Amino acid sequence: MSSQLTFESLYLKYSDRIYRYVYLNLNDPYLSEDITSEVFLRVWKRWSKIRQDFIQALLYKIARNIIVDHYRKKKNKRQISLEESVERGIEPFYEQEFIEKIHKDNNIQRLNAQIKLLPANLRDVLILRFVDDLSAKEVGEIMKISEVNVRVLQYRAIKKLKEVIKNE
Repeated sequence: MSSQLTFESLYLKYSDRIYRYVYLNLNDPYLSEDITSEVFLRVWKRWSKIRQDFIQALLYKIARNIIVDHYRKKKNKRQISLEESVERGIEPFYEQEFIEKIHKDNNIQRLNAQIKLLPANLRDVLILRFVDDLSAKEVGEIMKISEVNVRVLQYRAIKKLKEVIKNE
């Protein structure tokens, strides 16, 4: 019973963060909800074997792997944009205010489009470090790279993002 309470508190603490991470990578509210659910389902299935001190990194690592698998399976399929999904009446479930703010704020929309122009590894570092506010060590665990490499990628991502913004 206590592991269920612990899992429940884990879910309450991290579900919005994982959803935001997935949503910023996919821009599809329904798929983001599905993937977020899948992340927590996988954790639940292995709950007794999971080390609690690395749970946050594990959640992001699972989410990242599911996103990569999704892109591999759906290479040729068209993704619907946030604008199209809102027009169709598809509203995100997690952090409604955050998603509405992104939709209404042209600067955030432009920045999101610019971030999407970056290679996947640079984009992930930016989102994990600055949107999800994770440490370089945690990002390294998620991405399976050293903390030093995270900092190098972070520097490159910021530099590349500046170039993209400047060229636009």
